[in-house]
Amino acid sequence: MKHARLLVLGVALGAGLLAARMVMTRSTPEPLPMPAPEAVATETEEVLVASRDINLGGKLNPSDLSWSNWPKDSMPKGVISKAAEPGAMETYAGQIAKSPIYEGEPIRPQRLVNTDRGFMAAILPKGKRAIAVRVEAETTAGGFILPGDKVDLILTKGRENQQSGPTSETILENVRVLAIDTTTAGEQDEKNLDPKRTATLELTPEEAEIVAQAQQAGTISLALRSAQDSSDDAQEEVRRNRGGVNFVKYGISSQAAAK
Repeated sequence: MKHARLLVLGVALGAGLLAARMVMTRSTPEPLPMPAPEAVATETEEVLVASRDINLGGKLNPSDLSWSNWPKDSMPKGVISKAAEPGAMETYAGQIAKSPIYEGEPIRPQRLVNTDRGFMAAILPKGKRAIAVRVEAETTAGGFILPGDKVDLILTKGRENQQSGPTSETILENVRVLAIDTTTAGEQDEKNLDPKRTATLELTPEEAEIVAQAQQAGTISLALRSAQDSSDDAQEEVRRNRGGVNFVKYGISSQAAAK
């Protein structure tokens, strides 16, 4: 009898707790949806951008340019806006890129040049010289050296006497190729490169003297450098002596060519 009473009491207590829980659940109001934050309108302006990648020396076509909305508060300096130059597409079409321009990048007039001024002289940095070197496919990494690549120059001289064979040594390193024959970096997809060719190199005046002398002393070959090993700030220095040409790199001097 005592156990039966305890069982009834337990059932009644459980039913009461369940009923109380149901009442509390129904009486709790559902949370109201939070209002969506108001979108802050960003003021934009149409800016002239490249619609595709443009290589060094590439000529801009109207299809290479497009207008793109750009936030006014983050517009880079020197960009071309439609409000300031509505006819910019026609104005800059036909001009040449002095440096690579990537898809979506704003166009800056400072990075373009009008072909009327002479393309090679226009893209050549201040203090640099362009010099042509006679090369063949066998001496240009099998023809894989293209405009815009960086190369080392190797001079090979014939035997000086019957007991010594030909000698080869690197005379310059990390030199930029501006053009192969008359093909620049922007035209290499449009022109066929002949196996017998002339490479135009970007050099300092001192380096140009070394190359001019080396061409008289022997054959110059171009060795292609890795893209990861082609920095523009390589620490190189060259100088010229009466008895020959010394190549000085990182403080180490080596004889490069003798006239």
